[in-house]
Amino acid sequence: GESSMIAAERLLLASALEDPSNQRFVLLSDSCVPLYDFGYIYRYLMTSPKSFVDSFLDTKDKRYTMKMFPVIPKEKWRKGSQWISLIRSHAEVIVNDDTVFPVFQKFCKRSLPLDTRKKWLYLKHRRHNCIPDEHYVQTLLIMRGLESEMERRTVTYTTWNLPAKKAEAKSWHPLTFTSENSGPEEIEEIKRINHVYYESEYRTEWCRANSKPVPCFLFARKFTRGAAMRLLSEGLVESSTDTTTTF
Repeated sequence: GESSMIAAERLLLASALEDPSNQRFVLLSDSCVPLYDFGYIYRYLMTSPKSFVDSFLDTKDKRYTMKMFPVIPKEKWRKGSQWISLIRSHAEVIVNDDTVFPVFQKFCKRSLPLDTRKKWLYLKHRRHNCIPDEHYVQTLLIMRGLESEMERRTVTYTTWNLPAKKAEAKSWHPLTFTSENSGPEEIEEIKRINHVYYESEYRTEWCRANSKPVPCFLFARKFTRGAAMRLLSEGLVESSTDTTTTF
């Protein structure tokens, strides 16, 4: 979540760009699993001329600071998942950026303590809290006028543990899939998702690749080792069974 994460992503992309045959760049975590076989994922990403970047306006967002202006105008500030899939030209934009990234390094920093028992001290003093990797790529691509070259959604599924108490609303965490809750029904439920609703924009994003309807997600997280082994042993990672989906 720190700017060092963005720096690491930029280094990874720079290294991958050295090979001209690399045309798509997918960022995943070590707890991600594929929902389909390699051939299906490859066709899904390669036949689309667009990047898949979760990107939206968050009207309740308090992470932007006017200290970022004028380099980053407030109306260009975006939020989204850090799990992205990029076309080559967008990866080059990120690697070559020497304007927006320094502003993130200086003004977009996490300030909330790891010890949630001390969180009230930060809230009392109104410390600014910003999570760089949930904003950088989205904001940069919008600032470069590339929104029309993006599918504004991620291809990596995440579901969240919603806090029971309103006071804990800032402490959401991704739900962890274990061997107990990663069976055929759960996986098929994820595969059937064909749209994403963005409440802050009142926008329904119908999932498409190369202008054709497709399942929204190619990957999912967070899966334990036991959950991943169950997917493999039960053959839950396979080609799409939807014969209407062609690329």
